Amino acid sequence: MSSPNTTPDVLIVGAGPTGLAAALFLADRGHRPRIVERALERSTHSKAFGVNARSLALLEASGVTERFLANGRRMTRLHLRRPGRVLATLRLDEVDHRYPFMLVQSQEDSERILEDALAERGVNVERGITAKDVETSAEGAVIEVEGPNGMERIAAPVVLASDGAGSTIRKALGIDFPGTAYDEPWRLIDAELDLSLDADLDPDAAQIFLVPEGGLFLVRHGGSLWRLLGNIPDLEALLPPGTKVGEVEWRSEFHIANRVADRFTKGAVHIAGDAAHVHAGIGARGMNLGIEDAHVFAALHDRGELDRYDALRRPVVNRVVGQITHAMAMPRPETWPGRTVRAAPWLVPLAFPLLRRKAQRWVIGLDHEVGV
Repeated sequence: MSSPNTTPDVLIVGAGPTGLAAALFLADRGHRPRIVERALERSTHSKAFGVNARSLALLEASGVTERFLANGRRMTRLHLRRPGRVLATLRLDEVDHRYPFMLVQSQEDSERILEDALAERGVNVERGITAKDVETSAEGAVIEVEGPNGMERIAAPVVLASDGAGSTIRKALGIDFPGTAYDEPWRLIDAELDLSLDADLDPDAAQIFLVPEGGLFLVRHGGSLWRLLGNIPDLEALLPPGTKVGEVEWRSEFHIANRVADRFTKGAVHIAGDAAHVHAGIGARGMNLGIEDAHVFAALHDRGELDRYDALRRPVVNRVVGQITHAMAMPRPETWPGRTVRAAPWLVPLAFPLLRRKAQRWVIGLDHEVGV
Protein backbone atom coordinates (compact mmCIF):
# COMPACT_ATOMS: atom_id res chain seq x y z
CA MET A 1 0.00 0.00 0.00
CA SER A 2 1.26 3.45 -0.85
CA SER A 3 1.81 5.55 2.25
CA PRO A 4 -0.13 8.85 2.34
CA ASN A 5 3.22 10.54 2.93
CA THR A 6 4.78 9.01 -0.18
CA THR A 7 4.19 10.61 -3.56
CA PRO A 8 2.61 7.94 -5.77
CA ASP A 9 3.40 7.54 -9.47
CA VAL A 10 -0.31 7.96 -10.10
CA LEU A 11 -3.17 8.95 -7.83
CA ILE A 12 -6.44 7.25 -8.80
CA VAL A 13 -9.64 8.79 -7.45
CA GLY A 14 -12.46 6.24 -7.49
CA ALA A 15 -12.35 2.47 -6.96
CA GLY A 16 -15.04 1.25 -9.30
CA PRO A 17 -14.10 -1.18 -12.09
CA THR A 18 -12.27 1.54 -14.07
CA GLY A 19 -10.10 2.74 -11.19
CA LEU A 20 -9.37 -0.79 -9.98
CA ALA A 21 -8.43 -1.94 -13.49
CA ALA A 22 -6.17 1.10 -13.98
CA ALA A 23 -4.38 0.39 -10.68
CA LEU A 24 -3.95 -3.25 -11.70
CA PHE A 25 -2.60 -2.42 -15.17
CA LEU A 26 -0.18 0.11 -13.61
CA ALA A 27 1.01 -2.24 -10.87
CA ASP A 28 1.72 -4.94 -13.45
CA ARG A 29 3.90 -2.45 -15.31
CA GLY A 30 5.95 -1.76 -12.18
CA HIS A 31 4.30 1.50 -11.13
CA ARG A 32 3.17 2.58 -7.66
CA PRO A 33 -0.44 3.78 -7.81
CA ARG A 34 -2.41 5.07 -4.86
CA ILE A 35 -6.17 4.56 -5.09
CA VAL A 36 -8.73 6.33 -2.91
CA GLU A 37 -12.50 5.84 -2.75
CA ARG A 38 -15.23 7.74 -0.93
CA ALA A 39 -17.43 4.68 -0.25
CA LEU A 40 -16.60 2.71 2.87
CA GLU A 41 -17.69 -0.55 1.24
CA ARG A 42 -18.32 -1.94 -2.22
CA SER A 43 -21.93 -1.67 -3.36
CA THR A 44 -23.90 -4.89 -2.93
CA HIS A 45 -26.13 -4.07 -5.89
CA SER A 46 -25.24 -5.25 -9.37
CA LYS A 47 -25.03 -2.29 -11.75
CA ALA A 48 -22.98 -3.43 -14.72
CA PHE A 49 -23.52 -7.15 -15.31
CA GLY A 50 -21.64 -8.03 -18.50
CA VAL A 51 -17.90 -8.42 -19.15
CA ASN A 52 -17.26 -8.47 -22.87
CA ALA A 53 -14.60 -10.21 -24.94
CA ARG A 54 -12.45 -7.09 -25.23
CA SER A 55 -12.25 -6.65 -21.44
CA LEU A 56 -11.50 -10.35 -20.95
CA ALA A 57 -8.64 -10.10 -23.44
CA LEU A 58 -7.21 -6.94 -21.82
CA LEU A 59 -7.29 -8.48 -18.33
CA GLU A 60 -5.88 -11.83 -19.45
CA ALA A 61 -2.23 -11.17 -18.59
CA SER A 62 -3.11 -10.14 -15.03
CA GLY A 63 -4.75 -13.48 -14.27
CA VAL A 64 -8.06 -11.75 -13.53
CA THR A 65 -9.75 -13.14 -16.64
CA GLU A 66 -9.25 -16.71 -15.40
CA ARG A 67 -10.95 -15.76 -12.12
CA PHE A 68 -13.78 -13.99 -13.94
CA LEU A 69 -14.40 -17.07 -16.11
CA ALA A 70 -14.50 -19.33 -13.05
CA ASN A 71 -17.01 -17.01 -11.37
CA GLY A 72 -19.36 -15.80 -14.14
CA ARG A 73 -21.77 -17.33 -16.65
CA ARG A 74 -21.19 -17.35 -20.39
CA MET A 75 -24.07 -15.89 -22.40
CA THR A 76 -23.91 -16.72 -26.12
CA ARG A 77 -27.37 -15.82 -27.43
CA LEU A 78 -29.61 -12.77 -27.56
CA HIS A 79 -33.25 -13.03 -28.70
CA LEU A 80 -35.18 -10.06 -30.11
CA ARG A 81 -38.82 -10.80 -29.40
CA ARG A 82 -42.42 -9.80 -29.54
CA PRO A 83 -44.57 -11.47 -26.85
CA GLY A 84 -44.95 -15.11 -27.86
CA ARG A 85 -42.56 -14.88 -30.82
CA VAL A 86 -38.79 -14.66 -31.42
CA LEU A 87 -38.09 -12.25 -34.29
CA ALA A 88 -34.33 -12.87 -34.51
CA THR A 89 -31.51 -14.49 -32.55
CA LEU A 90 -27.98 -13.08 -32.37
CA ARG A 91 -25.44 -15.85 -31.74
CA LEU A 92 -22.25 -14.51 -30.22
CA ASP A 93 -20.51 -17.91 -30.36
CA GLU A 94 -20.24 -17.54 -34.15
CA VAL A 95 -17.57 -14.85 -33.68
CA ASP A 96 -14.01 -16.05 -34.33
CA HIS A 97 -12.47 -15.09 -30.97
CA ARG A 98 -11.23 -16.94 -27.90
CA TYR A 99 -14.01 -15.32 -25.85
CA PRO A 100 -17.07 -15.48 -28.15
CA PHE A 101 -19.60 -14.61 -25.45
CA MET A 102 -20.68 -12.03 -22.90
CA LEU A 103 -19.66 -13.07 -19.40
CA VAL A 104 -22.59 -12.41 -17.06
CA GLN A 105 -21.20 -11.36 -13.69
CA SER A 106 -22.32 -8.79 -11.14
CA GLN A 107 -20.33 -5.59 -10.81
CA GLU A 108 -19.90 -6.44 -7.13
CA ASP A 109 -18.10 -9.66 -8.11
CA SER A 110 -16.00 -7.88 -10.75
CA GLU A 111 -14.87 -5.28 -8.21
CA ARG A 112 -14.15 -7.92 -5.56
CA ILE A 113 -11.96 -9.96 -7.91
CA LEU A 114 -10.10 -6.87 -9.16
CA GLU A 115 -9.57 -5.58 -5.62
CA ASP A 116 -8.28 -8.98 -4.44
CA ALA A 117 -5.81 -9.06 -7.33
CA LEU A 118 -4.61 -5.57 -6.40
CA ALA A 119 -4.15 -6.51 -2.75
CA GLU A 120 -1.99 -9.44 -3.84
CA ARG A 121 0.25 -6.87 -5.52
CA GLY A 122 0.49 -4.77 -2.36
CA VAL A 123 -1.96 -2.08 -3.50
CA ASN A 124 -4.93 -1.56 -1.17
CA VAL A 125 -7.92 0.69 -1.74
CA GLU A 126 -8.05 3.52 0.81
CA ARG A 127 -11.74 3.91 1.60
CA GLY A 128 -13.70 6.73 3.20
CA ILE A 129 -11.66 9.36 1.35
CA THR A 130 -13.64 11.95 -0.62
CA ALA A 131 -12.12 14.26 -3.23
CA LYS A 132 -13.08 17.91 -2.63
CA ASP A 133 -10.99 19.95 -5.06
CA VAL A 134 -8.07 19.82 -7.48
CA GLU A 135 -5.23 22.14 -8.43
CA THR A 136 -2.99 21.59 -11.44
CA SER A 137 0.53 22.88 -12.07
CA ALA A 138 3.54 22.18 -14.25
CA GLU A 139 4.67 19.59 -11.68
CA GLY A 140 1.41 17.64 -11.63
CA ALA A 141 -1.72 18.04 -9.53
CA VAL A 142 -2.81 18.32 -5.91
CA ILE A 143 -6.09 16.74 -4.85
CA GLU A 144 -7.70 18.02 -1.67
CA VAL A 145 -9.48 15.16 0.07
CA GLU A 146 -11.39 14.57 3.29
CA GLY A 147 -10.98 11.29 5.11
CA PRO A 148 -10.94 9.68 8.55
CA ASN A 149 -8.01 11.88 9.58
CA GLY A 150 -9.55 15.11 8.31
CA MET A 151 -8.42 17.13 5.32
CA GLU A 152 -5.38 16.09 3.31
CA ARG A 153 -3.65 17.43 0.20
CA ILE A 154 -2.30 14.65 -2.00
CA ALA A 155 0.31 15.64 -4.57
CA ALA A 156 0.90 13.43 -7.60
CA PRO A 157 2.61 13.90 -10.95
CA VAL A 158 -0.40 12.23 -12.64
CA VAL A 159 -4.03 11.84 -11.55
CA LEU A 160 -6.69 9.55 -12.99
CA ALA A 161 -10.22 10.61 -12.02
CA SER A 162 -12.60 7.65 -12.20
CA ASP A 163 -14.97 9.05 -9.60
CA GLY A 164 -18.25 8.43 -11.38
CA ALA A 165 -20.84 10.30 -13.41
CA GLY A 166 -21.02 13.12 -10.87
CA SER A 167 -17.21 13.42 -10.85
CA THR A 168 -15.99 16.08 -8.43
CA ILE A 169 -12.69 16.24 -10.29
CA ARG A 170 -14.29 16.78 -13.71
CA LYS A 171 -16.49 19.54 -12.32
CA ALA A 172 -13.62 21.20 -10.47
CA LEU A 173 -11.60 21.28 -13.70
CA GLY A 174 -14.50 22.92 -15.55
CA ILE A 175 -14.77 20.13 -18.12
CA ASP A 176 -18.15 20.19 -19.87
CA PHE A 177 -20.26 16.99 -20.03
CA PRO A 178 -22.60 17.50 -23.00
CA GLY A 179 -25.07 14.97 -24.32
CA THR A 180 -28.66 13.83 -24.57
CA ALA A 181 -31.02 13.08 -21.66
CA TYR A 182 -34.24 11.08 -21.93
CA ASP A 183 -37.39 12.20 -20.15
CA GLU A 184 -39.02 8.83 -19.53
CA PRO A 185 -38.13 6.86 -16.39
CA TRP A 186 -36.46 3.46 -16.68
CA ARG A 187 -36.99 0.70 -14.17
CA LEU A 188 -34.75 -2.12 -12.99
CA ILE A 189 -35.63 -5.21 -10.97
CA ASP A 190 -33.33 -8.01 -9.83
CA ALA A 191 -35.63 -10.85 -8.81
CA GLU A 192 -35.88 -14.60 -8.46
CA LEU A 193 -37.93 -16.09 -11.30
CA ASP A 194 -39.55 -19.51 -11.11
CA LEU A 195 -39.95 -20.91 -14.63
CA SER A 196 -42.48 -23.66 -15.24
CA LEU A 197 -41.64 -26.37 -17.76
CA ASP A 198 -43.74 -24.64 -20.41
CA ALA A 199 -42.44 -21.10 -19.75
CA ASP A 200 -41.39 -19.54 -23.04
CA LEU A 201 -38.08 -18.18 -21.75
CA ASP A 202 -34.57 -19.30 -22.69
CA PRO A 203 -32.61 -19.25 -19.40
CA ASP A 204 -29.22 -19.15 -21.15
CA ALA A 205 -29.94 -16.19 -23.44
CA ALA A 206 -30.63 -12.49 -23.04
CA GLN A 207 -34.07 -11.40 -24.23
CA ILE A 208 -35.27 -8.08 -25.64
CA PHE A 209 -39.07 -7.80 -25.75
CA LEU A 210 -40.64 -5.06 -27.90
CA VAL A 211 -44.22 -4.08 -27.05
CA PRO A 212 -46.33 -1.09 -28.14
CA GLU A 213 -45.54 0.92 -25.01
CA GLY A 214 -41.79 0.27 -24.85
CA GLY A 215 -39.31 -2.51 -24.26
CA LEU A 216 -38.04 -5.01 -21.69
CA PHE A 217 -34.52 -6.42 -21.43
CA LEU A 218 -34.21 -9.66 -19.51
CA VAL A 219 -31.10 -11.66 -18.57
CA ARG A 220 -30.31 -14.29 -15.96
CA HIS A 221 -27.55 -13.36 -13.52
CA GLY A 222 -27.11 -16.90 -12.28
CA GLY A 223 -29.19 -19.57 -10.60
CA SER A 224 -32.76 -18.28 -10.62
CA LEU A 225 -31.83 -14.59 -10.24
CA TRP A 226 -32.79 -12.47 -13.26
CA ARG A 227 -32.50 -8.82 -14.22
CA LEU A 228 -35.50 -7.01 -15.70
CA LEU A 229 -34.83 -3.61 -17.25
CA GLY A 230 -37.20 -1.47 -19.28
CA ASN A 231 -39.06 1.75 -19.93
CA ILE A 232 -42.58 0.51 -19.15
CA PRO A 233 -44.39 0.89 -15.82
CA ASP A 234 -45.00 -2.80 -15.09
CA LEU A 235 -42.01 -4.90 -16.10
CA GLU A 236 -43.34 -8.09 -14.53
CA ALA A 237 -46.47 -7.93 -16.70
CA LEU A 238 -44.37 -8.65 -19.81
CA LEU A 239 -42.95 -11.90 -18.49
CA PRO A 240 -44.06 -14.92 -20.53
CA PRO A 241 -46.85 -17.16 -19.19
CA GLY A 242 -45.55 -19.75 -16.75
CA THR A 243 -43.10 -17.32 -15.11
CA LYS A 244 -43.55 -16.62 -11.41
CA VAL A 245 -41.78 -13.69 -9.70
CA GLY A 246 -40.24 -14.59 -6.34
CA GLU A 247 -38.04 -12.58 -3.98
CA VAL A 248 -37.00 -9.16 -5.28
CA GLU A 249 -33.39 -8.33 -4.38
CA TRP A 250 -33.26 -4.84 -5.84
CA ARG A 251 -35.70 -2.42 -7.40
CA SER A 252 -34.66 0.92 -8.87
CA GLU A 253 -36.00 3.72 -11.06
CA PHE A 254 -33.71 6.09 -12.93
CA HIS A 255 -33.30 8.31 -15.97
CA ILE A 256 -30.85 7.74 -18.81
CA ALA A 257 -28.45 10.21 -20.39
CA ASN A 258 -25.82 9.69 -23.08
CA ARG A 259 -22.94 12.09 -22.37
CA VAL A 260 -19.25 12.37 -23.26
CA ALA A 261 -16.90 14.88 -21.66
CA ASP A 262 -15.54 17.45 -24.12
CA ARG A 263 -11.99 16.58 -23.06
CA PHE A 264 -10.46 13.63 -21.22
CA THR A 265 -7.26 15.42 -20.18
CA LYS A 266 -6.52 18.72 -18.49
CA GLY A 267 -2.95 19.25 -17.39
CA ALA A 268 -1.81 16.28 -15.32
CA VAL A 269 -5.37 15.08 -14.70
CA HIS A 270 -7.10 12.51 -16.91
CA ILE A 271 -10.66 11.26 -16.60
CA ALA A 272 -12.01 7.79 -17.33
CA GLY A 273 -15.05 5.56 -16.96
CA ASP A 274 -18.31 7.19 -15.92
CA ALA A 275 -16.44 10.41 -15.07
CA ALA A 276 -15.74 10.73 -18.81
CA HIS A 277 -18.77 9.06 -20.41
CA VAL A 278 -22.19 7.74 -19.45
CA HIS A 279 -24.84 6.16 -21.62
CA ALA A 280 -27.73 3.73 -21.79
CA GLY A 281 -26.94 0.12 -20.96
CA ILE A 282 -27.49 -1.14 -24.51
CA GLY A 283 -24.66 -3.55 -25.30
CA ALA A 284 -23.31 -3.46 -21.71
CA ARG A 285 -20.58 -1.09 -22.90
CA GLY A 286 -20.24 1.21 -19.88
CA MET A 287 -17.96 -0.76 -17.56
CA ASN A 288 -16.17 -2.30 -20.52
CA LEU A 289 -15.35 1.08 -22.08
CA GLY A 290 -14.02 2.11 -18.67
CA ILE A 291 -11.71 -0.92 -18.57
CA GLU A 292 -10.50 0.07 -22.03
CA ASP A 293 -9.84 3.61 -20.73
CA ALA A 294 -7.84 2.10 -17.87
CA HIS A 295 -5.75 -0.08 -20.18
CA VAL A 296 -4.94 2.75 -22.58
CA PHE A 297 -4.14 5.13 -19.70
CA ALA A 298 -1.75 2.65 -18.04
CA ALA A 299 0.00 1.77 -21.31
CA LEU A 300 0.51 5.42 -22.25
CA HIS A 301 1.69 6.35 -18.76
CA ASP A 302 4.24 3.55 -18.93
CA ARG A 303 5.54 4.95 -22.24
CA GLY A 304 5.49 8.58 -21.13
CA GLU A 305 2.86 9.32 -23.79
CA LEU A 306 -0.16 10.46 -21.77
CA ASP A 307 -0.47 13.47 -24.07
CA ARG A 308 -2.07 10.98 -26.53
CA TYR A 309 -4.76 9.76 -24.11
CA ASP A 310 -7.53 12.17 -25.12
CA ALA A 311 -6.89 11.70 -28.84
CA LEU A 312 -6.96 7.90 -28.52
CA ARG A 313 -9.97 7.51 -26.25
CA ARG A 314 -12.45 10.31 -26.91
CA PRO A 315 -13.10 9.56 -30.62
CA VAL A 316 -13.68 5.87 -29.82
CA VAL A 317 -16.05 6.68 -26.97
CA ASN A 318 -17.90 9.32 -29.02
CA ARG A 319 -18.45 6.77 -31.79
CA VAL A 320 -19.74 4.06 -29.43
CA VAL A 321 -22.01 6.46 -27.53
CA GLY A 322 -23.34 7.75 -30.86
CA GLN A 323 -24.19 4.19 -31.86
CA ILE A 324 -25.94 3.65 -28.53
CA THR A 325 -27.92 6.86 -29.04
CA HIS A 326 -29.16 5.53 -32.40
CA ALA A 327 -29.94 2.11 -30.87
CA MET A 328 -32.03 3.81 -28.17
CA ALA A 329 -34.68 4.41 -30.83
CA MET A 330 -35.64 0.72 -30.80
CA PRO A 331 -37.15 0.48 -27.30
CA ARG A 332 -38.78 3.92 -27.60
CA PRO A 333 -42.06 3.63 -29.58
CA GLU A 334 -42.30 7.38 -30.19
CA THR A 335 -39.33 7.25 -32.61
CA TRP A 336 -39.78 6.30 -36.26
CA PRO A 337 -37.51 3.19 -35.99
CA GLY A 338 -39.42 2.17 -32.87
CA ARG A 339 -42.77 2.64 -34.61
CA THR A 340 -41.60 0.79 -37.73
CA VAL A 341 -40.34 -2.33 -35.98
CA ARG A 342 -43.60 -2.56 -34.01
CA ALA A 343 -45.85 -1.93 -37.01
CA ALA A 344 -43.94 -4.26 -39.35
CA PRO A 345 -42.07 -6.85 -37.23
CA TRP A 346 -41.61 -9.00 -40.34
CA LEU A 347 -38.91 -6.54 -41.40
CA VAL A 348 -36.63 -7.69 -38.58
CA PRO A 349 -35.83 -11.21 -39.92
CA LEU A 350 -35.36 -9.70 -43.39
CA ALA A 351 -32.88 -7.03 -42.25
CA PHE A 352 -31.16 -9.13 -39.60
CA PRO A 353 -28.76 -11.08 -41.89
CA LEU A 354 -27.36 -7.77 -43.20
CA LEU A 355 -26.57 -6.54 -39.66
CA ARG A 356 -25.67 -9.82 -37.95
CA ARG A 357 -21.87 -9.83 -38.20
CA LYS A 358 -21.42 -6.21 -37.18
CA ALA A 359 -23.90 -6.63 -34.33
CA GLN A 360 -22.12 -9.73 -33.02
CA ARG A 361 -18.75 -7.98 -32.81
CA TRP A 362 -20.30 -4.80 -31.42
CA VAL A 363 -22.04 -6.59 -28.55
CA ILE A 364 -18.82 -8.25 -27.37
CA GLY A 365 -16.74 -5.09 -27.81
CA LEU A 366 -14.70 -6.05 -30.88
CA ASP A 367 -15.99 -3.26 -33.13
CA HIS A 368 -12.86 -1.09 -32.81
CA GLU A 369 -9.16 -1.28 -32.03
CA VAL A 370 -7.89 -0.16 -28.64
CA GLY A 371 -4.89 1.63 -30.17
CA VAL A 372 -2.11 0.59 -27.77
